[in-house]
Amino acid sequence: MPEAATGMIHIPWMDYLIIGIYMVLVLGIGAFFSKNEKNATAYLLGGRNMPFLAIGLSCMMSLLSAISIVTVPCEVYNHGLSLFVLNLLLMPVMVIPGYLLFTRFYFKLGSFTPYEYLEFRYSSSVRTLLAAASFYGRVLYIGNVLFATAKIFEGAYGWPTWLTILGVGIVGTVYTVMGGMKAVVWTDVLQYFVLFGGFVVITVILCVKIDGGAVEAVRYAFQQGHGLSEFSNPDFYKLTPYIRLSFWLLLWSALLAPIESAASDQINVQRLLSTKDWKAGLKAQIVSTVTAIPFVLVLWFLGLAIFTYYGQNPGNAPKNGDTVFFQFVGTHVPPVLSGIFIAGMLAAIMSTLDSGINSMATVWLKEFHVRFINKKLDNTGEVRIARRATILIGLFAIVFGISLDWSARFLMAAVNEIGTLFATLIGAAVLPAYLFAVLSKRSSTTLIWSLTIFGLGESIIGKVWYASSHAAVIRINQMLATGLTEVPLGWAGPLPYLYFIVPCLAGLGLCAEWLLKPEKRESFKVKTAALTGVALLGVASIALQWCLYSHFGLEAGQPGVRSFAFGLPMTLIAGFIALRFCKVQPREKYQGLTLSTIHMPVLIKK
Repeated sequence: MPEAATGMIHIPWMDYLIIGIYMVLVLGIGAFFSKNEKNATAYLLGGRNMPFLAIGLSCMMSLLSAISIVTVPCEVYNHGLSLFVLNLLLMPVMVIPGYLLFTRFYFKLGSFTPYEYLEFRYSSSVRTLLAAASFYGRVLYIGNVLFATAKIFEGAYGWPTWLTILGVGIVGTVYTVMGGMKAVVWTDVLQYFVLFGGFVVITVILCVKIDGGAVEAVRYAFQQGHGLSEFSNPDFYKLTPYIRLSFWLLLWSALLAPIESAASDQINVQRLLSTKDWKAGLKAQIVSTVTAIPFVLVLWFLGLAIFTYYGQNPGNAPKNGDTVFFQFVGTHVPPVLSGIFIAGMLAAIMSTLDSGINSMATVWLKEFHVRFINKKLDNTGEVRIARRATILIGLFAIVFGISLDWSARFLMAAVNEIGTLFATLIGAAVLPAYLFAVLSKRSSTTLIWSLTIFGLGESIIGKVWYASSHAAVIRINQMLATGLTEVPLGWAGPLPYLYFIVPCLAGLGLCAEWLLKPEKRESFKVKTAALTGVALLGVASIALQWCLYSHFGLEAGQPGVRSFAFGLPMTLIAGFIALRFCKVQPREKYQGLTLSTIHMPVLIKK
């Protein structure tokens, strides 16, 4: 029988007490470790002697972010498992090869960041370029975590999003500032057990409340098309921006995401570098991967169970899919138990926040401040700058999290969709830069700069496509609601080919002198023109896709909205083609730095 509606969201003081105790505890850990962080190695890498088991759990907790906890159950509730299943199947297969492909070089060089490797392999400019790209992308990611956090407390307690973002952001920043890497790692270990307890509580309650228990929770959801229904849909196997998910793009992402993370994700790499050597780091990576799998499966189950529960009790079903899971917690879980669960959610949130803020403070210190602002910092000065950077990064993430909430409301987009709009503009060349560096002796500074600028052009027009098509459909729906029967499609309709032809011809024209006159390639004017031309060719690449798909991939008179998950790997493909025409680099640029020479000494020393 359907369960009666429970009325307003309850706000029991016991829940707040538990959450408050948890906050005090993590701040206490930060204060405890603040006494011994006297130099950058201790503050940022825990002295390079952290136990692999603790590091592995910390890596896993960083992976299991607030974004995952919000998006996975809510995505399953709204659409099923199709978005995630390939990631789980391929992650264990790809993570260890990714580690062996890149991380051994970072240990060999004694690095603080993966970007140091790029200076050895390419140049100082490439190191700075990709460090800036990753810094920008990760700081935005931290803001996205705070935005996802707000959805938890909005659903559970009805808190305003700005209040949650501000409160959680401040606490996470404060204890990270105090204790550095040791505080981050040991807090993550605590958070692992708190989060595990929270999951146990909510899973048991759901199984009790569902008629038929755990088995029925899964059976009903699959029966209603919220399992793997996309895999039986012929459209799922099309390569088009006008379907929400494409099998081929999901497969590509599942294959490459672990590789890119191993290569350049400062959050993960910095933890692994906190162990004593690459073998201990490998053990930590294995622990992280193995412990992540059951947590992911539990998140899947919770999404299926919430869908089944509201299927059996339709009168209570909330309208907002982003908060459905946490509205259940706030309205159907008894006081104290709901507080334990929300404390578990805070555990995952804090883990991601402390990891992201600490790692980006490391990037700021080692990639920008020490290299360009003050090269003569002593140990005390480095710790002081790292702490200041931690505060500023935390404040920026808070402001950006609030901005994300406004944007999501304007575009009526979910958490996992709105993040696409603000993703890094110059990150497309990050994976090619590392992948070509370890695999080929031909990869060069010129190639990586060209791919980065090409990817910038792609990214800008891709975001324009995504945002303008969404805004156009919102406008169309509003006009149809007024009674109109015919409305212009605007940016959601066919795009004139002129939008491809103009940037393509302009790009080729600007690149012509660099291509045809090798003797002028070192000229600043020629280089600038060529890079501008490459950016326009990136714009043309996406504009051509937009034109072709909007003319041939839509039914006449129907609007087309670009999917948040659509993106062809044109930068990587262009890079592989261009690599064939590059010359082998001088030996000092690759000896000891590629897979084929990893056992040889590096010729250029720090």
